[in-house]
Amino acid sequence: MIKKILRLLTKQERKRLYMLFGAMVISAIIEVTGVVSILPFLSLITNPGLIQSNRYLKWLYTSLNFQSNNRFLILVGAIVLVILIVSNILTLLMRWALARFTNMRAYTISRSLLINYLYQPYVFFLNHNTSTLGKDILSEVEKAVVGAILPTLEIFSRGIVALFIFAMLLIVNPVLALSLAVVLGGAYLLIYKTVKQKLYNIGKKSYVANTKRYKALVETFGDVRLIKLRGCENYFINSYSRSAVEIAKFGATNAIVAQAPRYIMEIIIFGGIIIIVLYLLAYGNGFQDFLPLIGLYAFAILRLMPSLQAIFAAASQKRFSTKSIDSLYETMRSFNDEQHLSSTDNEKIERLLLKKEFRLESVTFSYPKTNKPVIQDLNLKAAVNSSVALVGVTGAGKTTIVNIILGLLKPDTGRILVDGIEITDDNLSSWQRNLGYIPQDIYLLDDTVARNIAFGVPDDNIDFDVVEHVAEIANIDNFIVSQLPEGYQTIVGERGVRLSGGQRQRIGIARALYNDPGVLVLDEATSALDGTTEKEIFTAIQNIAKTKTLIIIAHRLTTIKECDVIYILENGSITGIGKYDELIETNENFIKIASVKS
Repeated sequence: MIKKILRLLTKQERKRLYMLFGAMVISAIIEVTGVVSILPFLSLITNPGLIQSNRYLKWLYTSLNFQSNNRFLILVGAIVLVILIVSNILTLLMRWALARFTNMRAYTISRSLLINYLYQPYVFFLNHNTSTLGKDILSEVEKAVVGAILPTLEIFSRGIVALFIFAMLLIVNPVLALSLAVVLGGAYLLIYKTVKQKLYNIGKKSYVANTKRYKALVETFGDVRLIKLRGCENYFINSYSRSAVEIAKFGATNAIVAQAPRYIMEIIIFGGIIIIVLYLLAYGNGFQDFLPLIGLYAFAILRLMPSLQAIFAAASQKRFSTKSIDSLYETMRSFNDEQHLSSTDNEKIERLLLKKEFRLESVTFSYPKTNKPVIQDLNLKAAVNSSVALVGVTGAGKTTIVNIILGLLKPDTGRILVDGIEITDDNLSSWQRNLGYIPQDIYLLDDTVARNIAFGVPDDNIDFDVVEHVAEIANIDNFIVSQLPEGYQTIVGERGVRLSGGQRQRIGIARALYNDPGVLVLDEATSALDGTTEKEIFTAIQNIAKTKTLIIIAHRLTTIKECDVIYILENGSITGIGKYDELIETNENFIKIASVKS
C-alpha cells in the first residue's frame, strides 16, 4: 500500500511527506513529555518532602530562593501546564499539517489524472466510458486520499505517539506496561483480524456500485428531453438508487466497524482502573504511594486510547478502500512519465502550413479489438486551396478518414504527407494548429457565445473582432446581436440547450474559423440545417475557399457540386474519383448515393 501511495506522489511531494514524518516524531516526543510531566507533579503533591530529599529539586528550590513548598508546587504545576498547552498546540498544528497535505494531494492527483486522460490518443476514448473517467477523477481519487493516504499518515502519526507513550510506561513499570500492551494491542488486533476480510469485500462491492452510480447519473442527464417525453423518470431514478443505496449501506457498515472497538476498550481499561482504585481504597494499604502511578497511567491511557482507536479506524478505512487505491495505482502506472505540453506551450507551436499538396499514402486502419480494417490501402490527395469531398454510404469509412487527417487516429500502415513532410508524433501538433474542424454534432460549453466561438482561449486573449467576423461568415452575427439578451456575452446553457440545432451548428462553424485555419474539415457539418440555410452557409464557405483547403463529408450531394474532386468510398476503399458532373453520368455507385441523398 505504501509503495502504491508513493507512486501517486511527485518527487517534491514525497520530500514533503518525509519532512512530515520528521515533524510527527518531534510532535510525539513533546506529547510524551507532557504525559511524563504528570508523574513528578503528582508525586510532589502527595509527598512534598521530595523537594528536600531530591537533590535536583532541592537545588532548584534553593537557587530560586523559594521560602514555601506551596509556592514551589505552584511553579512546578505551572511548568507542567505550559508543557501540556505547548504539547496540545503542536498536536493541533500536526493535525492541520496532515489535513492540508492530504487534501492538497486530492487536488494534485486528480489534476494529474485529468492531464493524463486528456493527453491520451483519441482512440483511448473510443474504448473508455467517460462516466468512468469522471468517477476516477472526482470520486476514486477522493476515496484513495481519504481512505488510504490519510489513514496511512494517521497510522504513522498516531503509531509514533503510542510507541513513545508505551516506551515511557515501560520504563516506569514494565509489568503494568506489558499487561496494558497485551490487553489493548491484543484486543485491537483480534478485532481487526476478525473484520478485515469483510471490510475488503464491502469495499470492493462499494467500488463497483460507485461505477454504476456515476454511469446511471451521466445517462440520466444525457437526454432529459427524451426522458420527459417518454415519461420514464422512475426508470432512471431506480437505476441510480440501486447503486446509491448499496454505497450508503457499505459506508455505514465500515463506519460502525471502525468505531465499535472504542466503546469496548473504554469499558475494559477504565473499568479496570476503577476496580484497582476501589480495591486499594477498600484495603487502605499504601493508596497514597500508588496515586501518582495511577494518575500517570490514567493520563497516559487518556492519550493512548485515541491514538489506538485512530490507528484501528485508519487500518479499517484502508482495508475498505483497497480497491480504490489499487485501481488508481494501476491507472497511473499505465501512463508514461513524459512531460505534456501545457495550453500555454501549445500557443507557441508554429503551424505546419499546406503550401502545395496534402496526401494520404497507402493508409490502412483498424479499430482496436477488431480484425477487419475499416480503411484499406487508401490513397487520397488534396491540392492547396482546393475542395475535396468524401462520399459513401454509412460505414464506408468517411469519418475514419477525417479523423486520420485530423491526426486523431494513427494509421496502422501508410503515411500522411504535407508537402512531402510525413506527419509524425513530433510535428502532429504543428499540423493540427492549421486545421479547422466542424463536426455533425456541435459541443457547446455552458458559457457565453464569445467563449464558445473562441473555445479554449483565455479571456484576456480573445480577439472579439475576430469573433464577430467569423460569426458573420457563419451567418449568425445578426441573430446574436438582435435576439440574444446580452449579445455575445449571453450564456447558451448546457450543451447549447437554449439554441436551435441550426444555431448551434453555426456557432460550431464560427469556432472552426476563429483560428483562421488553412485546412477546413467539415464532417456532415450542415446536416442539422434546412436546405436554404445550408446553401447560405456553403456559399459563405465558398467565398473563403480560395484561401483554404476544404475536405467535406456532405449530408446532401447538392452541396458538393462545386467541389474540385469527389472521392467515392465503399468498405474503406476508393471506388471512384472525379467531378460531380462526371461521376453522376458514369459511376453507378455515385448515382445510387445521389438518388438517396440529393
